[in-house]
Amino acid sequence: MKKITIATLAIALLSLCLGCSEFKMQTDYHYESKPLDPHVGVNAWEYMQSREDLSEMVEAVQYTGMEDYYTQTARTITYLFLNNTAMANFRNAHSQIEKIEYWDKDEVTRLLLYHMVIGEYHSLNQKLPVQPMYVKTLLDGEWGLMTLKVNKSSSNSIGYPIANGNIVANEKGSIFNSRQSSSVASNIMPKNGVIHIMNDYAMYRKTATDVTPF
Repeated sequence: MKKITIATLAIALLSLCLGCSEFKMQTDYHYESKPLDPHVGVNAWEYMQSREDLSEMVEAVQYTGMEDYYTQTARTITYLFLNNTAMANFRNAHSQIEKIEYWDKDEVTRLLLYHMVIGEYHSLNQKLPVQPMYVKTLLDGEWGLMTLKVNKSSSNSIGYPIANGNIVANEKGSIFNSRQSSSVASNIMPKNGVIHIMNDYAMYRKTATDVTPF
């Protein structure tokens, strides 16, 4: 009985080995790493309209008639898009006005102009440092001053400090008493500039008692 069992086991093992020989090891596959392409193939206005979380900003642009700022190709603009959370913060700071047609059009215009920076600033071309730098927005005068920086990785990460791509406008202490804002998505490349999506609106303010632009 034991001999029959051993013989049966030997036959089973032999069959298994023969079966496995039909499966060849995959040796001709080569992995090629490719970075995600940040280019979206549309202009800033088209991209804004494509995202539901930017619907309130779309309304603000249409209300002020500023669509041309987001379709222009004459110069490179860094667009700081305000998501619906950021726009809600703006509304709450202005007596919780809900309907766009009740907003002060001049204030909304200044809000949008402030969130367009002259030049190209993102973390992919190493032009934006990990320390705040002064930039100029499309809002005229001193009210148009802003600082931008790219966040660095935590102190316990390998290779510290490495930029992690998150963009910060008006980091606390970098530009008087200005309002700070951070990106929730960054380095998006439309045809006419670069886009960072912010979770709050930024604002220049020299002192706590200054009249604010919006």
